[in-house]
Amino acid sequence: MLTTAGLLVGCNETQSAASAPQQEVRPVRVATVALESHLDSVRYPAVIRPRVEADVGFRVGGKVTARLVEVGSRVEPGMPLARLDPTDLQLQIRASQAQLASAQADAANARSDFQRYASLRQGEWTTRQEYDRRKTTLDKADSKVREVEAQLRVLNNSAQYATLLAEEAGVVTATLIEPGQVVAQGQTALRIARQGAMEAVANIPEQQVASLSGQTLSVELWSDPGRSIPGTLRELSPSADADTRTFQAKITLSDPPPTVQLGMTATVTAAAGHGSSVVRLPLGALTQHEQAPAVWVLSAPDNRLELRSVMVTAYVGDLALIGGGLKDGERVVTAGVHKLDAGQKVRVWTEPAR
Repeated sequence: MLTTAGLLVGCNETQSAASAPQQEVRPVRVATVALESHLDSVRYPAVIRPRVEADVGFRVGGKVTARLVEVGSRVEPGMPLARLDPTDLQLQIRASQAQLASAQADAANARSDFQRYASLRQGEWTTRQEYDRRKTTLDKADSKVREVEAQLRVLNNSAQYATLLAEEAGVVTATLIEPGQVVAQGQTALRIARQGAMEAVANIPEQQVASLSGQTLSVELWSDPGRSIPGTLRELSPSADADTRTFQAKITLSDPPPTVQLGMTATVTAAAGHGSSVVRLPLGALTQHEQAPAVWVLSAPDNRLELRSVMVTAYVGDLALIGGGLKDGERVVTAGVHKLDAGQKVRVWTEPAR
Protein backbone atom coordinates (compact mmCIF):
# COMPACT_ATOMS: atom_id res chain seq x y z
CA MET A 1 0.00 0.00 0.00
CA LEU A 2 1.46 3.34 -1.08
CA THR A 3 1.38 6.20 1.31
CA THR A 4 0.94 9.81 0.42
CA ALA A 5 4.62 10.48 1.13
CA GLY A 6 5.63 7.68 -1.22
CA LEU A 7 3.52 9.09 -4.02
CA LEU A 8 5.12 12.52 -3.60
CA VAL A 9 8.64 11.08 -3.78
CA GLY A 10 7.79 9.17 -6.94
CA CYS A 11 6.35 12.28 -8.61
CA ASN A 12 9.45 14.34 -7.74
CA GLU A 13 11.79 11.75 -9.26
CA THR A 14 9.70 11.63 -12.44
CA GLN A 15 9.72 15.43 -12.73
CA SER A 16 13.51 15.58 -12.13
CA ALA A 17 14.16 13.03 -14.86
CA ALA A 18 11.91 14.91 -17.26
CA SER A 19 13.50 18.27 -16.49
CA ALA A 20 17.15 17.05 -16.86
CA PRO A 21 18.71 19.07 -19.80
CA GLN A 22 19.73 17.20 -22.91
CA GLN A 23 23.27 17.90 -24.22
CA GLU A 24 22.97 20.29 -27.17
CA VAL A 25 24.35 19.09 -30.52
CA ARG A 26 25.73 22.30 -32.01
CA PRO A 27 26.01 22.74 -35.81
CA VAL A 28 29.46 23.93 -36.95
CA ARG A 29 31.21 24.85 -40.17
CA VAL A 30 34.19 22.69 -40.95
CA ALA A 31 37.04 22.63 -43.43
CA THR A 32 39.00 19.56 -44.50
CA VAL A 33 42.75 19.81 -43.99
CA ALA A 34 44.68 19.81 -47.29
CA LEU A 35 48.47 19.98 -47.01
CA GLU A 36 50.29 22.01 -49.65
CA SER A 37 53.87 23.09 -50.21
CA HIS A 38 54.94 26.25 -48.44
CA LEU A 39 55.90 29.00 -50.87
CA ASP A 40 56.81 32.46 -49.61
CA SER A 41 56.62 35.24 -52.18
CA VAL A 42 57.46 38.94 -52.17
CA ARG A 43 56.40 41.41 -54.88
CA TYR A 44 58.33 44.47 -56.05
CA PRO A 45 57.30 47.19 -58.53
CA ALA A 46 59.53 47.29 -61.60
CA VAL A 47 60.01 48.92 -65.01
CA ILE A 48 60.87 47.18 -68.28
CA ARG A 49 64.24 48.34 -69.60
CA PRO A 50 66.54 47.17 -72.43
CA ARG A 51 69.50 44.97 -71.60
CA VAL A 52 71.82 47.32 -73.55
CA GLU A 53 71.12 51.02 -74.12
CA ALA A 54 73.91 52.95 -75.86
CA ASP A 55 74.57 56.66 -76.31
CA VAL A 56 75.72 57.28 -79.88
CA GLY A 57 77.26 60.40 -81.44
CA PHE A 58 79.28 61.73 -84.36
CA ARG A 59 82.98 60.89 -84.52
CA VAL A 60 83.60 64.40 -85.88
CA GLY A 61 82.26 67.80 -84.95
CA GLY A 62 80.10 70.06 -87.09
CA LYS A 63 76.70 71.56 -87.77
CA VAL A 64 73.71 69.19 -87.83
CA THR A 65 71.81 69.46 -91.09
CA ALA A 66 69.28 66.64 -90.60
CA ARG A 67 68.01 64.24 -87.95
CA LEU A 68 66.39 61.30 -89.68
CA VAL A 69 64.78 59.43 -86.75
CA GLU A 70 62.40 60.20 -83.91
CA VAL A 71 61.90 58.70 -80.46
CA GLY A 72 60.41 55.23 -80.90
CA SER A 73 61.82 54.72 -84.40
CA ARG A 74 63.13 51.24 -85.10
CA VAL A 75 66.55 51.17 -86.73
CA GLU A 76 68.53 48.51 -88.59
CA PRO A 77 72.30 48.14 -89.05
CA GLY A 78 73.65 50.69 -91.54
CA MET A 79 70.56 52.90 -91.40
CA PRO A 80 71.42 56.68 -91.45
CA LEU A 81 70.33 58.46 -88.28
CA ALA A 82 71.59 62.04 -88.71
CA ARG A 83 73.90 64.13 -90.92
CA LEU A 84 76.41 66.95 -90.50
CA ASP A 85 77.27 69.70 -92.98
CA PRO A 86 80.14 68.12 -95.01
CA THR A 87 81.40 71.37 -96.62
CA ASP A 88 84.39 71.92 -94.33
CA LEU A 89 85.40 68.26 -94.51
CA GLN A 90 85.30 68.30 -98.31
CA LEU A 91 87.49 71.41 -98.40
CA GLN A 92 90.00 69.72 -96.12
CA ILE A 93 90.04 66.71 -98.44
CA ARG A 94 90.77 68.93 -101.45
CA ALA A 95 93.59 70.66 -99.56
CA SER A 96 95.06 67.31 -98.60
CA GLN A 97 94.83 66.09 -102.19
CA ALA A 98 96.78 69.15 -103.33
CA GLN A 99 99.41 68.50 -100.65
CA LEU A 100 99.67 64.92 -101.82
CA ALA A 101 100.23 65.99 -105.44
CA SER A 102 102.96 68.41 -104.32
CA ALA A 103 104.62 65.75 -102.16
CA GLN A 104 104.52 63.24 -104.99
CA ALA A 105 106.15 65.78 -107.36
CA ASP A 106 108.90 66.51 -104.82
CA ALA A 107 109.44 62.79 -104.38
CA ALA A 108 109.70 62.23 -108.14
CA ASN A 109 112.24 65.08 -108.48
CA ALA A 110 114.28 63.73 -105.56
CA ARG A 111 114.25 60.23 -107.08
CA SER A 112 115.56 61.52 -110.47
CA ASP A 113 118.24 63.54 -108.75
CA PHE A 114 119.28 60.55 -106.66
CA GLN A 115 119.46 58.27 -109.70
CA ARG A 116 121.84 60.74 -111.46
CA TYR A 117 124.12 60.92 -108.46
CA ALA A 118 124.00 57.14 -108.12
CA SER A 119 125.40 56.87 -111.69
CA LEU A 120 128.06 59.45 -110.95
CA ARG A 121 129.02 57.61 -107.81
CA GLN A 122 129.62 54.41 -109.75
CA GLY A 123 132.16 56.24 -111.92
CA GLU A 124 133.80 57.94 -108.98
CA TRP A 125 132.66 61.35 -110.34
CA THR A 126 131.06 62.47 -107.02
CA THR A 127 131.79 62.10 -103.34
CA ARG A 128 130.21 59.63 -100.96
CA GLN A 129 128.94 62.51 -98.84
CA GLU A 130 126.98 64.05 -101.73
CA TYR A 131 125.54 60.64 -102.64
CA ASP A 132 124.30 60.14 -99.03
CA ARG A 133 122.77 63.60 -98.95
CA ARG A 134 120.74 62.90 -102.11
CA LYS A 135 119.63 59.55 -100.66
CA THR A 136 118.40 61.27 -97.48
CA THR A 137 116.47 63.84 -99.54
CA LEU A 138 114.72 61.03 -101.43
CA ASP A 139 113.81 59.20 -98.23
CA LYS A 140 112.33 62.38 -96.74
CA ALA A 141 110.28 63.00 -99.91
CA ASP A 142 108.90 59.44 -99.86
CA SER A 143 108.04 59.78 -96.15
CA LYS A 144 106.23 63.03 -96.85
CA VAL A 145 104.13 61.28 -99.50
CA ARG A 146 103.17 58.52 -97.08
CA GLU A 147 102.30 61.10 -94.38
CA VAL A 148 100.00 63.07 -96.67
CA GLU A 149 98.38 59.88 -97.95
CA ALA A 150 97.57 58.88 -94.38
CA GLN A 151 96.12 62.32 -93.66
CA LEU A 152 93.99 62.06 -96.77
CA ARG A 153 92.63 58.67 -95.66
CA VAL A 154 91.72 60.16 -92.27
CA LEU A 155 89.87 63.02 -93.94
CA ASN A 156 88.02 60.62 -96.24
CA ASN A 157 86.92 58.65 -93.17
CA SER A 158 85.86 61.88 -91.46
CA ALA A 159 83.70 62.72 -94.45
CA GLN A 160 81.96 59.37 -94.03
CA TYR A 161 81.55 60.03 -90.29
CA ALA A 162 79.48 63.09 -91.16
CA THR A 163 76.60 60.65 -91.57
CA LEU A 164 75.71 58.89 -88.32
CA LEU A 165 74.83 55.23 -89.01
CA ALA A 166 73.18 52.63 -86.80
CA GLU A 167 75.51 49.80 -85.84
CA GLU A 168 72.88 47.35 -84.58
CA ALA A 169 69.13 46.89 -84.69
CA GLY A 170 67.24 48.69 -81.95
CA VAL A 171 64.80 51.40 -80.93
CA VAL A 172 65.54 55.11 -80.45
CA THR A 173 64.73 56.03 -76.86
CA ALA A 174 66.02 59.64 -76.81
CA THR A 175 67.05 62.36 -79.28
CA LEU A 176 69.51 64.98 -77.99
CA ILE A 177 70.24 66.97 -81.16
CA GLU A 178 68.24 69.14 -83.56
CA PRO A 179 68.98 70.46 -87.07
CA GLY A 180 71.07 73.64 -86.93
CA GLN A 181 72.80 72.62 -83.72
CA VAL A 182 76.61 72.57 -83.65
CA VAL A 183 77.92 69.45 -81.93
CA ALA A 184 81.37 68.47 -80.74
CA GLN A 185 83.18 65.28 -81.54
CA GLY A 186 81.77 62.41 -79.45
CA GLN A 187 78.82 64.43 -78.09
CA THR A 188 75.78 62.21 -77.45
CA ALA A 189 73.28 62.64 -80.27
CA LEU A 190 70.87 59.73 -79.81
CA ARG A 191 70.17 57.01 -77.26
CA ILE A 192 69.37 53.62 -78.77
CA ALA A 193 68.10 50.52 -76.97
CA ARG A 194 69.49 47.52 -78.75
CA GLN A 195 67.01 44.91 -79.90
CA GLY A 196 67.12 41.67 -77.96
CA ALA A 197 67.04 40.93 -74.26
CA MET A 198 64.79 43.03 -72.02
CA GLU A 199 64.95 43.36 -68.27
CA ALA A 200 62.73 44.27 -65.37
CA VAL A 201 64.51 46.74 -63.09
CA ALA A 202 63.35 46.70 -59.45
CA ASN A 203 64.57 48.19 -56.17
CA ILE A 204 65.10 45.59 -53.43
CA PRO A 205 65.07 46.44 -49.68
CA GLU A 206 68.33 45.65 -47.93
CA GLN A 207 66.82 42.99 -45.64
CA GLN A 208 65.76 40.91 -48.67
CA VAL A 209 68.87 41.26 -50.83
CA ALA A 210 70.70 38.22 -49.43
CA SER A 211 67.90 35.78 -50.26
CA LEU A 212 67.10 37.13 -53.74
CA SER A 213 69.67 35.03 -55.63
CA GLY A 214 68.17 31.77 -54.36
CA GLN A 215 64.55 32.60 -55.17
CA THR A 216 62.42 31.85 -58.22
CA LEU A 217 61.73 35.09 -60.09
CA SER A 218 58.85 35.96 -62.39
CA VAL A 219 57.55 39.17 -63.95
CA GLU A 220 53.95 40.21 -64.49
CA LEU A 221 52.98 43.25 -66.58
CA TRP A 222 50.39 45.61 -65.18
CA SER A 223 48.84 45.75 -68.65
CA ASP A 224 48.60 41.94 -68.82
CA PRO A 225 47.61 40.73 -65.34
CA GLY A 226 47.70 37.03 -64.67
CA ARG A 227 50.42 36.27 -67.23
CA SER A 228 53.70 35.37 -65.56
CA ILE A 229 57.02 35.68 -67.44
CA PRO A 230 59.98 33.71 -66.01
CA GLY A 231 63.02 35.81 -65.14
CA THR A 232 66.66 35.38 -64.19
CA LEU A 233 68.64 37.67 -61.89
CA ARG A 234 71.44 39.13 -64.06
CA GLU A 235 72.77 41.93 -61.92
CA LEU A 236 72.38 43.12 -58.33
CA SER A 237 73.85 46.47 -57.39
CA PRO A 238 76.74 46.13 -54.89
CA SER A 239 75.77 49.36 -53.12
CA ALA A 240 72.53 50.93 -51.96
CA ASP A 241 70.95 53.98 -53.54
CA ALA A 242 71.82 57.08 -51.54
CA ASP A 243 68.20 58.31 -51.40
CA THR A 244 66.05 55.17 -51.15
CA ARG A 245 68.60 52.85 -49.46
CA THR A 246 67.52 50.06 -51.80
CA PHE A 247 69.55 47.87 -54.13
CA GLN A 248 68.79 47.87 -57.86
CA ALA A 249 68.19 44.43 -59.35
CA LYS A 250 68.03 43.64 -63.07
CA ILE A 251 65.98 40.56 -63.99
CA THR A 252 66.34 39.31 -67.56
CA LEU A 253 63.04 38.15 -69.10
CA SER A 254 63.05 34.64 -70.56
CA ASP A 255 61.23 34.50 -73.91
CA PRO A 256 59.08 37.64 -73.40
CA PRO A 257 55.86 37.89 -75.45
CA PRO A 258 55.53 40.52 -78.21
CA THR A 259 53.28 42.61 -75.94
CA VAL A 260 56.25 43.56 -73.74
CA GLN A 261 57.34 47.11 -74.57
CA LEU A 262 60.11 49.27 -73.14
CA GLY A 263 59.01 51.47 -70.27
CA MET A 264 56.07 49.30 -69.22
CA THR A 265 55.28 48.96 -65.53
CA ALA A 266 55.58 45.47 -64.09
CA THR A 267 55.70 43.51 -60.85
CA VAL A 268 58.59 41.22 -59.96
CA THR A 269 57.62 38.25 -57.78
CA ALA A 270 60.34 36.50 -55.80
CA ALA A 271 59.19 33.11 -54.48
CA ALA A 272 61.08 30.67 -52.26
CA GLY A 273 60.00 27.12 -51.40
CA HIS A 274 60.87 25.84 -47.92
CA GLY A 275 60.36 22.12 -48.51
CA SER A 276 57.62 21.94 -45.82
CA SER A 277 53.84 21.62 -45.97
CA VAL A 278 51.26 24.03 -44.61
CA VAL A 279 47.50 24.22 -44.25
CA ARG A 280 45.56 27.34 -45.22
CA LEU A 281 42.72 28.06 -42.77
CA PRO A 282 40.54 31.14 -42.28
CA LEU A 283 41.45 33.29 -39.29
CA GLY A 284 38.07 32.40 -37.74
CA ALA A 285 39.32 28.85 -37.15
CA LEU A 286 41.95 29.96 -34.63
CA THR A 287 41.51 30.07 -30.88
CA GLN A 288 43.97 29.80 -27.98
CA HIS A 289 45.10 27.02 -25.68
CA GLU A 290 47.64 27.81 -22.95
CA GLN A 291 48.60 31.09 -24.63
CA ALA A 292 49.29 29.29 -27.94
CA PRO A 293 47.28 29.11 -31.19
CA ALA A 294 44.88 26.17 -31.37
CA VAL A 295 42.02 24.81 -33.48
CA TRP A 296 39.03 22.53 -32.83
CA VAL A 297 39.38 19.18 -34.60
CA LEU A 298 36.42 16.82 -35.18
CA SER A 299 37.25 13.26 -34.18
CA ALA A 300 35.70 10.46 -36.23
CA PRO A 301 33.25 8.80 -36.09
CA ASP A 302 31.31 10.42 -33.24
CA ASN A 303 31.99 14.05 -34.25
CA ARG A 304 33.34 15.07 -30.85
CA LEU A 305 35.63 18.07 -30.48
CA GLU A 306 39.32 18.00 -29.64
CA LEU A 307 41.25 21.20 -28.92
CA ARG A 308 44.67 20.91 -30.55
CA SER A 309 47.62 23.30 -30.45
CA VAL A 310 49.05 24.29 -33.86
CA MET A 311 52.01 26.27 -35.17
CA VAL A 312 51.16 29.33 -37.27
CA THR A 313 53.81 30.00 -39.93
CA ALA A 314 52.41 33.22 -41.36
CA TYR A 315 49.30 35.31 -41.89
CA VAL A 316 48.32 36.10 -45.47
CA GLY A 317 45.29 38.35 -45.81
CA ASP A 318 42.37 36.64 -44.06
CA LEU A 319 44.14 33.27 -43.97
CA ALA A 320 46.51 31.65 -41.49
CA LEU A 321 49.25 29.28 -42.68
CA ILE A 322 49.47 26.35 -40.25
CA GLY A 323 52.88 24.71 -40.32
CA GLY A 324 52.36 21.94 -37.76
CA GLY A 325 49.78 20.14 -35.63
CA LEU A 326 47.35 18.94 -38.33
CA LYS A 327 47.21 15.93 -40.63
CA ASP A 328 45.92 15.68 -44.17
CA GLY A 329 42.19 14.87 -44.29
CA GLU A 330 41.28 15.98 -40.76
CA ARG A 331 38.29 18.26 -40.24
CA VAL A 332 38.67 21.61 -38.49
CA VAL A 333 35.93 23.95 -37.21
CA THR A 334 36.19 27.30 -39.00
CA ALA A 335 33.50 29.43 -37.28
CA GLY A 336 32.18 29.99 -33.75
CA VAL A 337 35.23 28.42 -32.14
CA HIS A 338 34.95 30.53 -28.94
CA LYS A 339 31.60 28.93 -27.99
CA LEU A 340 32.76 25.29 -28.08
CA ASP A 341 33.92 22.93 -25.34
CA ALA A 342 36.22 19.93 -25.40
CA GLY A 343 34.38 16.65 -25.89
CA GLN A 344 31.24 18.40 -27.07
CA LYS A 345 29.32 16.55 -29.75
CA VAL A 346 28.56 18.58 -32.87
CA ARG A 347 27.16 18.10 -36.31
CA VAL A 348 28.48 19.43 -39.58
CA TRP A 349 26.36 22.29 -40.81
CA THR A 350 25.50 22.29 -44.48
CA GLU A 351 23.94 24.98 -46.64
CA PRO A 352 20.19 24.42 -47.03
CA ALA A 353 19.02 23.58 -50.49
CA ARG A 354 17.29 26.41 -52.33
